[in-house]
Amino acid sequence: MKKLLKYWFILIPVLAMIIFIIIAGLIQNEEQVKEEKTKEFTTKDSRVTFTALESYKQEEKGEYDLYINKNNKQILRVYTYNLSDYEENSSKEILDHTVNSFISTKEDMKLFKKESKVEFDDKIITTVEYSGKQKDSSNCVYIFSTIDFKADTNYVVYVSEVILENKFEEHIGEMINILNSAKLN
Repeated sequence: MKKLLKYWFILIPVLAMIIFIIIAGLIQNEEQVKEEKTKEFTTKDSRVTFTALESYKQEEKGEYDLYINKNNKQILRVYTYNLSDYEENSSKEILDHTVNSFISTKEDMKLFKKESKVEFDDKIITTVEYSGKQKDSSNCVYIFSTIDFKADTNYVVYVSEVILENKFEEHIGEMINILNSAKLN
């Protein structure tokens, strides 16, 4: 009888631990499924679609061709350009002009990450990042990008993304995924 009682003292905590691990795994999987739900957002001209988490909300703001945000802490703003309609003859000129215009009106803007290019089968994305603070705002990282679609070299998309600087590491992957998801319709 003492031997049997000895095994129960060992077996009960082991069973409790196994049950705990199983329940924790189920809860974690349920949270991952919630996080993975996405939604498509399309520019006003219906030419480009971005995919983002469902927690992003689309708003009509200013003259943006697309404006989505997540709790006003992560923002994506999009302008579309037909190069034949503008002074700028390339996405590089658009990027340089818009970035220079933005940072010239702000204080304490600093280069956060130098310009880089990423090439995909269907597009090329050029990005530069600045950090700083606008009047009445927290310190943020501003990610400025242009997207050149190989299927239409006259059409350029300019994207400005904003992330709170203290949440940058936590959210940059999500913002990059949205940018990379751009597809020409």
